[in-house]
Amino acid sequence: MSTGWSDPQWIREELRKKWDSGKILQALLIEEDLFPLRLPLKRPKSNDVNENFAEISRWIRQLRDHSKQNTGFGYELIEKEMVHRQSGRNLLPTHAVVPTVRDALRLMKKEREADRFLEILGRLSAEWPALLEWAGRHPHKVLAVGDDWTGILAVLKWFSLNPNCQLYMRQLDIPGIDTKFIEQRKGILTELLNIVLPEETINHSATSFEQRFGLRVKPVQIRMRLLDQAQYIQGLSDLTIPVEQLILLKPDVTRVFITENEINGLCFPDAGSSLVIFGLGYSVDVLKAVTWLQEKEIYYWGDIDTHGLAILDQVRSFLPQTCSMLMDENTLLKYRDLWSVEDKPFLGKVTRLTSDENQLLCSLQNNRWGKGVRLEQERVSFQQVKQFLSTL
Repeated sequence: MSTGWSDPQWIREELRKKWDSGKILQALLIEEDLFPLRLPLKRPKSNDVNENFAEISRWIRQLRDHSKQNTGFGYELIEKEMVHRQSGRNLLPTHAVVPTVRDALRLMKKEREADRFLEILGRLSAEWPALLEWAGRHPHKVLAVGDDWTGILAVLKWFSLNPNCQLYMRQLDIPGIDTKFIEQRKGILTELLNIVLPEETINHSATSFEQRFGLRVKPVQIRMRLLDQAQYIQGLSDLTIPVEQLILLKPDVTRVFITENEINGLCFPDAGSSLVIFGLGYSVDVLKAVTWLQEKEIYYWGDIDTHGLAILDQVRSFLPQTCSMLMDENTLLKYRDLWSVEDKPFLGKVTRLTSDENQLLCSLQNNRWGKGVRLEQERVSFQQVKQFLSTL
């Protein structure tokens, strides 16, 4: 209907908005003022009567035909008498009133979802009454879990019986539940476990699901090479070990080099009383826990671009003694023919660079030598790397 007057479909759409907001499902649980729901109708104005009398009659008839008086459910009409000098007295619908929540559900064909919602709430009431308040506030989340509720409740029960178990997720022995089930539902499980578990069993400062609820996490692996043959461990120089074990290793070295590029780490020249750590990028923060690094000479070698200098600044936040390696303007300009383009430069502020390093960063950010100039560390000649090490 092109008139813009409210028709039965408009009434259903208004109810759909209430459904989407969760208010109709909530009305199944608590007594509130939502029902009877009174909806003011967009209707003809008095000056429309003469020009559109036939169309108005069809509009009234359509509303009445679909009303509860004729269908047995849905909306009732409130009508007001309109007196017109040509058409006489007529009753014009002004409001649609949906008497009960069940009328609304049937009108929207949502009875099955509502019954399912109440069924789930009955189960929660029996097994986890602490979740009822949450369910009332988030009725659509309750429905969205769908057939997963049996598994969800099994997971909640297991965690409540085994707090802070310090097992890997793969080790959880929950009948009918595999690791993927939990992995794919961490969001909803986090919400629910936060409610049902005692506060003292939850690590609220944790950044991962596993740490938050007392599971073991996959250890962060650190790749390193010992650069002094005298420091090899039973003949081994290239090691990948969990950061927790690196904390305990405490190798007898004077200098530690940190570089991003894997190949650079693998072919880093031999150097007395030294080792190289590589392949971390912005994850370099994991080295904060390795406290023995604070006692060593630290050299960071990254790309000469905005992100490389930002990582250098990051390393100095916990290893303030860090010196940069081959990350200066002279090195950049020497390899002009090997420059590449940094697509998404770092545009933030830093506070721990030297004046020369900070000037280099500003020059790169301001495109002094061209847009997005960068020199990747693997493009620096191996001979220059050796020459730098010879000066130490």
